[in-house]
Amino acid sequence: MEVYEAIRTRRSIRKFKNDHIPEDTINKILEAANLAPTAGNRQPWEFIVIDRSTLDRLSGITDQSFKGRIEEVGRASYNERLKDLPIPMEDSVDKVEALNRFYRTLGGAPIAVVVHVERDIDPWAWKNNVSDASAAIENLILAAWNEGLGSCWMTGPLQKRAKEIQGFLHIPESREIVGIIPIGVPAHSPPTPPKMNLKSKLKWIKL
Repeated sequence: MEVYEAIRTRRSIRKFKNDHIPEDTINKILEAANLAPTAGNRQPWEFIVIDRSTLDRLSGITDQSFKGRIEEVGRASYNERLKDLPIPMEDSVDKVEALNRFYRTLGGAPIAVVVHVERDIDPWAWKNNVSDASAAIENLILAAWNEGLGSCWMTGPLQKRAKEIQGFLHIPESREIVGIIPIGVPAHSPPTPPKMNLKSKLKWIKL
């Protein structure tokens, strides 16, 4: 797939088919992630691939994380925030309930990839670590799309339950999860969410 086409057509997928993903394909997209740009060539990222049975056991933590967020924000307010997100509704009462199901099941994805980095005591190095891992995740989701696989870059479950998730995955407290990315064959075709006009975010400086 041509790179601009991949960028234009990629969507966040929140419902997946239960199709098996060959290990060679997983390794291929992780190799693409591993080629990301990195400050000082530090390459601070590490990956954990989680299978479906492990995701099922993680569901209680991700469900509680979502419910904690609703308690904090309020259901009506959260529904308003979600109005433009193409979340598969199925028989859900509202988008909050639909998103709660996604948090609990990760859309039925056969695998997810967790990306984590060292919590460096130097704030600048720590910032670079997170930035580098974010570049790796972008490579990963574009490479997955090129292979006909959807994904969704998730940070939400970490907001209320990061320590529990790290403990479940045996990730040391000295490290930080940057993203959880469910991956699988898309089971829906969401439209492009509204995007702000580039002109509202662009400034040229010509000296």
